[in-house]
Amino acid sequence: MRSTAPRTQPWSGAPARRFVPALPTLEPRLLMPSWSPPRAPLFPFEPQRDGSAPSIQHFYLARAGVFHAIRHFLGGRPGTVLLPAYHHGVEVEAVRAAGAKLAFYRIDSEMRVDLDDLAERARAPEVRVVYLTHFAGFAQPVAEVARLCRERGLFLVEDCALALLSRDPFGRPLGQTGDAAVFCLYKTLPVPHGGLLVARDVPLEDSPAPPLASTLHHAAGLLLADLELHSSGLGRTVRALARAAAHATVDALVPMVQTGTQHLRARDLELGASRLVEQLVGRIDLELVRVKRRRNFRRLADALAGAPLVGAPLAEGACPLFVPLRVRDKPSALAALRARGVEAIDFWRSGDPACDLKPFPEVAALRREVIELPCHQSLDDDAIDFVARAVKSAKEVLAHA
Repeated sequence: MRSTAPRTQPWSGAPARRFVPALPTLEPRLLMPSWSPPRAPLFPFEPQRDGSAPSIQHFYLARAGVFHAIRHFLGGRPGTVLLPAYHHGVEVEAVRAAGAKLAFYRIDSEMRVDLDDLAERARAPEVRVVYLTHFAGFAQPVAEVARLCRERGLFLVEDCALALLSRDPFGRPLGQTGDAAVFCLYKTLPVPHGGLLVARDVPLEDSPAPPLASTLHHAAGLLLADLELHSSGLGRTVRALARAAAHATVDALVPMVQTGTQHLRARDLELGASRLVEQLVGRIDLELVRVKRRRNFRRLADALAGAPLVGAPLAEGACPLFVPLRVRDKPSALAALRARGVEAIDFWRSGDPACDLKPFPEVAALRREVIELPCHQSLDDDAIDFVARAVKSAKEVLAHA
């Protein structure tokens, strides 16, 4: 069958005409006064049989939700949490900070949980919690894992930090099956920060609001990224000048609370989210976000047909966070793409040192090889085709070993 992928042109070697950011950008219209009612709630969770609904706790970062959920489920008693060998690292630090011991289970080369390995490790009497991560928006077999947890009397925590708005193959939103779920908002939506803990029995915490100046600083960065995405040279110049001014003034005076950091800090566990986050989310068409991300993933995957992509073809229900591409040399590939105007990301090169990768060769390979290609909702067809051309023009670097 003939491919419907858009044609790509060879790279000319000239400086990039535009810049495609890794994360969605904030359109100014979302900050304008609005008299329209807010859109449908982010999580239309089904009530339990007794009519109760889960509680939703807003944090600055999703790792805080991990900490509070694990601490609650352990209840001050010793216990082990089973985690995927493929992980970011900071969530493992949050589990450790909650007082848990750590054990790890196998993830295969397609980022899927090995159910047999998980079942075997779950037999250990000290295991109390299974931690299940839905990588890059791709659903794990959560129904099967939930059944295993019920049989063993274990708690199930779903990590949906990379899977906001994704659904399982049966159409059920991810995060509704486990005893608790954590979500990261700013990875999928154009908000300055935001993490959620959704659970039925975990008590709500009194979380202080973050520094306003820090929230506005991050929001301004998203606005400047939008300007650069849509205004090419002018936007790049304005953003560069703004960054230089911020480094010389704001960054030195304002107590910044960073997002996306590799390691846990004490304040990460307590800070709540700004009201600006809730207001912005209420103005975003979430179904349109899903549609655009799925369309962009498929368009880019079609254009890169034959490349070593993870998650292609895209599963029904998935809301992809990015397009995972396996490369031979991460640093060279990332530099080549940035030179061509694409902000690709090194996806989880390293994890927590407590996880020995010798029993998990597939995870070791994923850490060496996977980078993130953007496919978010701020990108139109021209931007996706631009990414495809950049990848193809760097084929001598990106060719998989």
